[in-house]
Amino acid sequence: MKSLYNDAEAKKYKIDLDLRVYTSRLLGADTSLVLHGGGNTSVKSTATDSCGDVVDVLLVKGSGWDLETIKAEGFASVRMDALLKMAELKELSDKDMVKGQRAAMIDQSAPNPSVEAILHAIIPFKFVDHTHADAVVTITNTQNGEEKIKELFGEKVLIIPYIMPGFVLAKLVYEMTRDVDWNSLEGIVLMNHGLFTFSDDAKISYEKTIELVDMAENYLFKRGAVLDIQNQSTTADLLELAKIRKEVSLIKESSIISVLNDSKEAIYFSKQNIEKIAIKGPLTPDHVIRTKRVPVILTDEFEKELQNFVEDYKQYFLENKKDEILLNPAPNFAILKGKGSLSFGKNAKEANIIKDINNHSFEAILKAEKLGGYKALGQKEIFEVEYWSLEQAKLKKSSDELEYGGKIVIIVDAVDEKAREKAFELSKKGAVVIAIDTNCEVEKIFSTGDIIGVKCDTDSDEDIKSLISFVVKSFGGIDMLIADKLQYKKLAEECTPFLELS
Repeated sequence: MKSLYNDAEAKKYKIDLDLRVYTSRLLGADTSLVLHGGGNTSVKSTATDSCGDVVDVLLVKGSGWDLETIKAEGFASVRMDALLKMAELKELSDKDMVKGQRAAMIDQSAPNPSVEAILHAIIPFKFVDHTHADAVVTITNTQNGEEKIKELFGEKVLIIPYIMPGFVLAKLVYEMTRDVDWNSLEGIVLMNHGLFTFSDDAKISYEKTIELVDMAENYLFKRGAVLDIQNQSTTADLLELAKIRKEVSLIKESSIISVLNDSKEAIYFSKQNIEKIAIKGPLTPDHVIRTKRVPVILTDEFEKELQNFVEDYKQYFLENKKDEILLNPAPNFAILKGKGSLSFGKNAKEANIIKDINNHSFEAILKAEKLGGYKALGQKEIFEVEYWSLEQAKLKKSSDELEYGGKIVIIVDAVDEKAREKAFELSKKGAVVIAIDTNCEVEKIFSTGDIIGVKCDTDSDEDIKSLISFVVKSFGGIDMLIADKLQYKKLAEECTPFLELS
């Protein structure tokens, strides 16, 4: 792993927050460090409060922001004295922690501070970086993972046994570091969770992450925990994919998008002993609100297997619940045995986020198997995060249902003004729109958002079959075909089986 830090670029940033944004984006640019909102960063600085007093503050990543694209407004400014007082408390509920952190914010219009804000505050350095680095978590998620981390890093890092994020984690670190010489540490490894690095210098803090992750990658390489996957091939049954989408939509009680992952890595993973390794749990508990604890494994008997998953999920809920309310028991992703995987979401963005998480998890699990065996957290620990109110709130912010949410629409002659307006209208209402036309301008006109422009000759059997294959693999089926002219009979005939199933 190489540092992306550029001294000339960094010199452009004269204030703490701008430099914090710069190095946060460097971390976010590498998906092996953080994925889709994962990780968090902070910088300790000063701010002027409403009374005109200059106070010490923690500028910490706000909930809902992504490190890859974060801006200055994505950081919450929280009074340091309030956070440090919270760290001294014996107990603090999630609700009271969020309430206390918000009350201590300098700007109430800013996003909620990260649930790790107290932990960032008690680390006595200006810059703090927290990632979920694949290589580090791969090692922690093996048999005797803590021993391997000690072998790898020695006294460089403080090792924290897994505990729920938030106040309880901050409190544990607070107690464990009372007599620690922080200057002797280069980082903190949270078992089954991730890595913290820190320094009074932004570059050093960032490059400590790079250095420690590079050590972890080399450790895996030297011990043979590497993958050399040859090209894998399989033929997807398009009608079967559409039927699976329909069944999952029925269980979820709303239309969903289903994305096929038939990369060589996904196919290779699906050919392993997946009944053993795929059902042990997620790579890090943060993933569970996206992926659920385990996937459903599907073969030709997918209707029965989906129903069995639902019953197993309900049993998992009953065995672990206190006063929680059952979430929808449908799977969020599936392993198609020998054929790859599927990810399910209320829209294409959500389904592709799950696909990205799966890609990283498949690789990490396979490497962990080579390092002595993959070992995830137990059901109880995963359940606590899956049903944690603070994590659920992240998803609820974007859970508003749109009229055509999860629907897949093909619009023909999309360059035409009337068709173009219809495409944008349906997209705004939540549909995935595939806008097709013989005019190559269609790809330029529809190149952003949930509208995809495709040049297609509807008189060509090859073009039509290619279009259908792309749409079904990428989204799971077809719900609507909009065409004004009868000359598209051939296209309609090809779409008909999917229109009936989706």
